Amino acid sequence: MLYLLPFILAAIAFLHFSFGMDEGIVCREDGIISFPFLNENQHLLWLRGMGMFGLLCLAFLIFFIADRYKFLSRITALPALIYALLTAGLVCRYGVNNYLLAAFCSVLAVSRLQSAIVHTKSNAPVFGFGLFTCLAVLLCPKLVMLLLWAIVVLPFSGRANIKDLSALLIGFLTALLFTAAYYFWTDQLSEAPDIFMKALQTGEGFWKLMPDKLAAYVVFGILIVISLHNVIVNYPTAIVSQRRGMFAMLSMLLFAGSTLFFVPFNCHGIMLILAIPLSYLFSQYFISHRTRWLGNVLFVLLLVACVVTIL
Repeated sequence: MLYLLPFILAAIAFLHFSFGMDEGIVCREDGIISFPFLNENQHLLWLRGMGMFGLLCLAFLIFFIADRYKFLSRITALPALIYALLTAGLVCRYGVNNYLLAAFCSVLAVSRLQSAIVHTKSNAPVFGFGLFTCLAVLLCPKLVMLLLWAIVVLPFSGRANIKDLSALLIGFLTALLFTAAYYFWTDQLSEAPDIFMKALQTGEGFWKLMPDKLAAYVVFGILIVISLHNVIVNYPTAIVSQRRGMFAMLSMLLFAGSTLFFVPFNCHGIMLILAIPLSYLFSQYFISHRTRWLGNVLFVLLLVACVVTIL
């Protein structure tokens, strides 16, 4: 499947760019770390093409993380495929933007967290976890709940001592320090809090955006409930590292997903981050039910919902 993934994404991009009806739709996100060029040129075809290449790299990273740390019940390329299908429509529509860059930081944060779960005698993964989580929030302030998630999930990952918490906070502070140094150098340090709050408060309710895609998100919600039940039922039989790894993904989905109900958004770009834990959660369900008719039916429903988001 990994060999087929580039061709699948290329076919999706070709069909979307040829027949898509999304002219004038943009996904502007001015974070503390911002790239005005990306916000102002989302209509450029080559930038959307670069976004699809970035999505391919993200999908491969998601596979390699699951392959290396083995927190799923078996090795499979399904997380990469599911992530690509869940987010291909967004990347075709918006190209490279702050959400895509934040997704890279979030994937690296997940990798560092899984490493911290496995390698309990080193604090370097915890530092990296804090650093990349904070960078994701600086890129997209609407992801602020990820900071709270990072603090809460650490003790449940078997890293509950003072050194671990200190390493996490130092990771936060390192990202903040370098960002503050840039704002100080450019005489904008006093404006940084206002930029953060403005980015956090602009937009409208997530569910009011693109109501024609609401049916697809209802299907995703049904799949989340079914997948959660599957994980909870099989939780006691999994080994410790798998339990901690899946709990990390479930808690990430809970904290980041909660923002959909009280934080205003300019677009559906946050799905690039939510799709990270969803890809692992759905994969765990489908590999557990690959020979059952219900699993096959739900997988077809997932494909249909993904097609709706791509069109």
